[in-house]
Amino acid sequence: MAWGVIARPKRPLPDEVRVFEFTDRDLIREADPDPAVLGEAGIAWRVLVGRDRKPIGVRLTIAHAGSAQGEPGAQVTLSALLDCVLAGLTTEVDEQPVFPHGLIVLSPGDFELNEAMQGWRAPRNVLLEFGLDDLRDDRWLNMMFEVRKQGVRMALRVDGPDAVPPERLPYFQYLVAPSRQAVPQTVDPANVSILTLEASDHAQIDADFSSGVHATSGWPLQAPNRREPGGPTPTQTAVFELIRLVQADAGVSALERVFRGEPRLAYLLLTLANSAALRRSGPVSSIGHAISLLGYQRLVKWLVLLLAIADKDEGTAPLVYVAVARGHLLENLLAAARRPRSERDDAFIVGTFSLLDSITGQRLADLLRDAHLPASIAEALLADSGPYVSLLQIAREFEAPDPRLLPRIQAELGIEPAEANRALLRAIASADSLQSLI
Repeated sequence: MAWGVIARPKRPLPDEVRVFEFTDRDLIREADPDPAVLGEAGIAWRVLVGRDRKPIGVRLTIAHAGSAQGEPGAQVTLSALLDCVLAGLTTEVDEQPVFPHGLIVLSPGDFELNEAMQGWRAPRNVLLEFGLDDLRDDRWLNMMFEVRKQGVRMALRVDGPDAVPPERLPYFQYLVAPSRQAVPQTVDPANVSILTLEASDHAQIDADFSSGVHATSGWPLQAPNRREPGGPTPTQTAVFELIRLVQADAGVSALERVFRGEPRLAYLLLTLANSAALRRSGPVSSIGHAISLLGYQRLVKWLVLLLAIADKDEGTAPLVYVAVARGHLLENLLAAARRPRSERDDAFIVGTFSLLDSITGQRLADLLRDAHLPASIAEALLADSGPYVSLLQIAREFEAPDPRLLPRIQAELGIEPAEANRALLRAIASADSLQSLI
């Protein structure tokens, strides 16, 4: 079955990525990819953050699954693998395929080239990243030119200013480098965008952005600003009260009263209810309708999201993005392992709350004191123990510079590597769909 048309984004994109907006005629694939191929790769991800300190997409590092253990990877062709990655990022809304709106940088390792790669195509917001060694290999160089003919945008990864071949720069939309200092000062940021990797702190990020860097891959997981010690804010208290009411199976009217007392929460609830993430027959204009549409089980999940989104300080939007992706990843992993719905819901809370202290600038123990969360959730978040702590560690390892954890996932959860990768890609797509709220 042929792939369909990529849907046009339903919301405005940031100015920095508007050039990558799709047209209705953008097709991403001519044939269905083999889902088993995804199991031969390890995937790690990092959020991409623009100069306005807001997420603009993700960078995916893709390697052979056996390479971390020194084992040779299977002979998986690059085109087949990339097809599977794009398929994993594609979701359906109202029976239409929807691809993430943000920038997607694909950084594959040493996979086997094949003739099909010469005709490989991708949505306009996808960048295929090459290393300098690829430019020294005639086969890779020829493939790069053929892919460029298909309209695929490209990025060049460099390690220092002396290694950048100036005659090749016009072929690339991005330069990927450890820092601005690793890029020749003669490179004009107006002609090629610069993406830096793994900035260690906010001071380094600020310096890079001031010198013309377009975006950074990865984000320090500590808040740039800390509040004075104290208890939850009124909005946070309201969210915890709503969670308590849902757990007590209270009536819809009781929940409505709490939402009406916090207009920002009511606004966020209605925005979520009217987002592309939910199927509905028409616009949702009342709090009661939104609650009924979600249902109590799903409402707890959205309340967790609201808690992460509400009252965030400037500069914490990337943290919210990572937290939301973690929550969906943990939920997806347990779904692949066929765990009960209650465990999946708890895992979502663990992932989403894992950065709540950095997002709010408050101690997690203070925030959760009156939340009445299950003991297994509190143990993972506060004591680094319990049944979910290893799952949270797996989520962190997915964010490491190199993908090394597929064998561990398979051993601990009993799921196939391909399912683990699909869980990650779906989580990224879910986080992207909520980007307008972050």
